[in-house]
Amino acid sequence: MTTQPRPGLSRRGFLGTAAVLGVTAAGGSLVACGDDNAAKPVGKPRKGGRLTIATGGAKGSDTLDPMLLNSVPVSFMARVLYDQLADYDNQMQYHLQMAELIEPNSNNDEWTIRIRQGIEFHNGKTLDADDVIFTFKRALTLPGSVIVGKFKPLVDPNNITKLDARTIRLKLKRPAATFQTALASPFKIVPVGYDPGNPVGTGPFKYKSFTPNRQWVVERFANYWNANGKSELSDHPAPASLGGKPYLDELVVNVINDDSARIDALVSGQVDAINMLQYSQIPIIEKNPRLELMESRTGAWTGIYMNAEQEPFNDVRVRQALRLAIDREQALTACLSGHGVVAHDLPEPFAPGYPKTLQRKRDVAKAKQLLKEAGKEGVSVELVAGPVSIEAVPMATVLARNAAEIGMNIKVRQVDTATLFGPNFHSWKFSVDKWPPQGNYLTLMSLTDLAESTSLTHLGGEDLSKLKSLYEQAQATSDKAKQDQLTQQMYQIQFDRGGWIIPFFANVENARNTRNAGWPKNDFSGRTFGNAHFEQVYLTS
Repeated sequence: MTTQPRPGLSRRGFLGTAAVLGVTAAGGSLVACGDDNAAKPVGKPRKGGRLTIATGGAKGSDTLDPMLLNSVPVSFMARVLYDQLADYDNQMQYHLQMAELIEPNSNNDEWTIRIRQGIEFHNGKTLDADDVIFTFKRALTLPGSVIVGKFKPLVDPNNITKLDARTIRLKLKRPAATFQTALASPFKIVPVGYDPGNPVGTGPFKYKSFTPNRQWVVERFANYWNANGKSELSDHPAPASLGGKPYLDELVVNVINDDSARIDALVSGQVDAINMLQYSQIPIIEKNPRLELMESRTGAWTGIYMNAEQEPFNDVRVRQALRLAIDREQALTACLSGHGVVAHDLPEPFAPGYPKTLQRKRDVAKAKQLLKEAGKEGVSVELVAGPVSIEAVPMATVLARNAAEIGMNIKVRQVDTATLFGPNFHSWKFSVDKWPPQGNYLTLMSLTDLAESTSLTHLGGEDLSKLKSLYEQAQATSDKAKQDQLTQQMYQIQFDRGGWIIPFFANVENARNTRNAGWPKNDFSGRTFGNAHFEQVYLTS
């Protein structure tokens, strides 16, 4: 990761931020740093040793089961323990990983997957077709599986055929031209008979110990299949003399959910790197010669969603009024101190077919008019917000202040993540959620607005019918230009009538001491720690 240029603050932008959040000009640094700042030098690279990092965002319910990922730390720990058939790199470019072939038939309703030869699990077992079939069936049947949504509409567990020791064929329920992207967002392969109490994968590190909400420890896997594979771009790539990846002997992950305690641990030398750096803490890193900021722009997004089945959001004019009311530049400044880019309510900015020309300007007069036409002047509504990201609650606060200008009363109710993601999660009237990019908008749609059980905006009627029709047409064609055109039509419906408010894409903020290096310079997925590519990190002396 590296620092990215971000917009300076106009007087209007700064004063707007102060008004929204109730701060003064003395509160916090707003100094920007760009790519022209040279990365700090490192010492002599060495192989081996222990890297200790600190993470926030952990929960007592965390698990290393890759089918039950429910927090940021668990997500990046899954990346070091397990691997995938395909993946997106840190610039959101799709590529094959453990598979050497993922190929559809001419109708896109039958897919052949062949895995590479000689990939070894941590327990010495060789990866084969049975493991891939077992993983698919487990993803579809395990209670609480977080990836069941993207496979259930397509994959029939009883219609998977083993062709040979390394090859399977899936007969899908319907055509799916982008099925390969679902395998990369994410889908971790585990061995037949997988035991989550003693997790075994094919990743660069193997399990050593795990205490939920406290600590993870993993150690180097000497037979890592991709030891000499291509690494992510880095300001300090490892020299060839270090041999194959991973370079570390051990990775220790300490859970420090308190933001102040986490940066204190880095400054004092108790840990070597931290994630989820608060924007107000960035000057501490920039002023310390022993520390370096690791920042990357991302396609990750925290959105405020409106349930279109419930009043007042069942009227599209109310949804549009709020989208016109929010001051996106003010939100970027207030919530991120400028560390990100303005968005226009459309996710997946790196996806094929993303319509960059669809942009929304703030229009208070138009928003008032729409609210009046809907008969909702003075309407009150509760916005349930929780700490799904650094910016989630401040973003809700910005929207509430902006909405007051158009005659709408929004009361922000803060809850913890357990409450937010509890039984009401898919039925809140007005709430927040955070998503990493899926790499393809069609994949995202199958998980959200088109999903039968996991929809957040609950679009219905003609809107849903049109989206489904366009989605099915896009999945039935192998013509990429046609697929992009259909995708853009789906985006247009979402732009005109959808239920997401996405004011910006936030940068990811991590920090390290200069005794370690090799970190990726990009993390477009926004999953922190360079998308957890710890296999290319090394220590220095």
